[in-house]
Amino acid sequence: MQLSKQQQDAVEHMGTPALVVAGAGSGKTRTLTAKIDYLIGRGYDPERILAITFTNKAAGEMKSRLETLTGMPAARFPWVRTYHSACYRILKKHCACLGYTLPLQIYAGYQQQKMIRDIILGMNFDKKNVPAVMAHISSAKNSGNPLSYFETKARVSGIRLADVFRTYERLLREKNAVDFDNILLKARDLIRDHEPVRREYHDLFQYILVDEYQDSNNLQEELTRLLLADGNLFCVGDDWQAIYGFRGSNVNHFLSFGETYRDGKVFRLEQNYRSADEIVQVANDLIGYNKQKMDKRCFSEKRGGLIELHEFFDETQEARWVCRKIRTLRGMGIPCGKMGVLYRTKFCSLSFEKGFRAANIPYQMMGSKGFFERKEILDINCYLIAAAFPKDDAAFERILNTPKRGIGPGTVKKIGAVRTGDMSLQDAVRKVIRERVMSAKIHTALTGLIGHIDDIREMSPDTAIHAVLSRFDYMAHLRQYAKSNEDYIAREENIKQLIYSAAQHSSILDYLEEATLVNEDREDDDGDEGTGVRLSTIHASKGLEYYVVFIVGCEENLFPHWKSLESSAGLQEERRLMYVAATRAEKHLYMSCAQYRRGQSNPRSRFWDEIEEALDL
Repeated sequence: MQLSKQQQDAVEHMGTPALVVAGAGSGKTRTLTAKIDYLIGRGYDPERILAITFTNKAAGEMKSRLETLTGMPAARFPWVRTYHSACYRILKKHCACLGYTLPLQIYAGYQQQKMIRDIILGMNFDKKNVPAVMAHISSAKNSGNPLSYFETKARVSGIRLADVFRTYERLLREKNAVDFDNILLKARDLIRDHEPVRREYHDLFQYILVDEYQDSNNLQEELTRLLLADGNLFCVGDDWQAIYGFRGSNVNHFLSFGETYRDGKVFRLEQNYRSADEIVQVANDLIGYNKQKMDKRCFSEKRGGLIELHEFFDETQEARWVCRKIRTLRGMGIPCGKMGVLYRTKFCSLSFEKGFRAANIPYQMMGSKGFFERKEILDINCYLIAAAFPKDDAAFERILNTPKRGIGPGTVKKIGAVRTGDMSLQDAVRKVIRERVMSAKIHTALTGLIGHIDDIREMSPDTAIHAVLSRFDYMAHLRQYAKSNEDYIAREENIKQLIYSAAQHSSILDYLEEATLVNEDREDDDGDEGTGVRLSTIHASKGLEYYVVFIVGCEENLFPHWKSLESSAGLQEERRLMYVAATRAEKHLYMSCAQYRRGQSNPRSRFWDEIEEALDL
């Protein structure tokens, strides 16, 4: 693999921790995979190298590159994983140390939401508070010290967060389950508090590599230090692209690397291989307004970049201009799939969706609802979850009347009334079947449902899905549910993909584990698919690149977002977000603002003024 001198120096450094400060488009992934290849060449065992990525998609791409680079099959790199995937593997192996048994269930967003909603309703509060409570519980866990977190953020709309948290954790424990954030928290507890476990992984991992290090949160940073035995650490990232503070990531771990690892060495990758230098220099000047950053001077050997700023009366005029420009660019031979329209907040897409439809410009929404969050996928997976995990009330309640079998809320309430102790909803149904306390019609429906669930429990996952589709006539239900024939066809295609994915696994448990862990890539879309112009939030565009980028909605209080203006740290993150947006562009970068958006007037973004000043220099 051909590397630049800066990349080569980083790859060949050994003996002390290393941080690679990799500017946008500077070959970060190439450097990371080259490091692993170099380690293998030095005698390191690929099965003892822990390489952390931040999405499953990135882990898959890294394994694919390593296969090409080393000639070894992907199976030789079992620890190229996300934090959650690696920690779940550790947790599953040692769960008995924490009082769990196998199989250990992972609660995805749907089950979490249902459980927390029930807790809040039981406390006589409005269910509209569920998203805020869920977000705080997630932040508390990722802080590494939930109870300390609740001391500073005690209530939401009168709800004591610590009370919800304790009840929620107790119910998870009763169901032998962990939620997504618990995977990291419990793994941390396991490694920190059980020396034999910690020693096992110190002995196992010869080298630890962390991608996108600037996005690590406190808990992930603590896990990295707990797993690190001898200073063999290689971190790669860019603090200029740290844009996930709202999720709990802490860029200070990146900025203080030299203080944390006194003998560590910092390398800088400053050549941008993606964007024209005109774009790179404007982006440099923009980020220069941030005070908290690692200094570097990025450059590109490409020339001919075009940067334009356009101001419009309202969002309709803005969208019409973008449509006209796209038609012009298409006429120049630039395909729609190489153009991206990026915005700070999702509502901004509407005027462009309308404009593109009116102009017959094909487009693709990026970062939309995740595959496993779609109605038809959730329905089918909940049947498999109910078979594998009888204590999962959320999954079982979803399928009780899907498709409709005459079991409404009143019947569910009657079934719930027979529960005692920690009896699950599914066990309560089995009880009412045995005692024949329901009407003949309901009794028959429940008996059939339970019988089929028991039947599919030992099936392979794809066979089980086929059984659900045929035994419950699910496709007829879906046709009735779909808004149009096109909607039905799209959902049918999703189910075909689901069956294909399930067929790659030998057991329902293995399949459900992957489905839950893959669901962490909620904003990670397949940017190479389709031929339309990409419509995307800037957060969802990170890691992607386009020949042409339109950054729209550049108004104060929208970008930077009004919430960020409360602190210097928030404003600096918004500026990093603008930097990320600008550096998605290879050759053409267009920025636009509107005097009126949604009927409200806002001045131009301060970032507009900073970029305009850079262009005038």
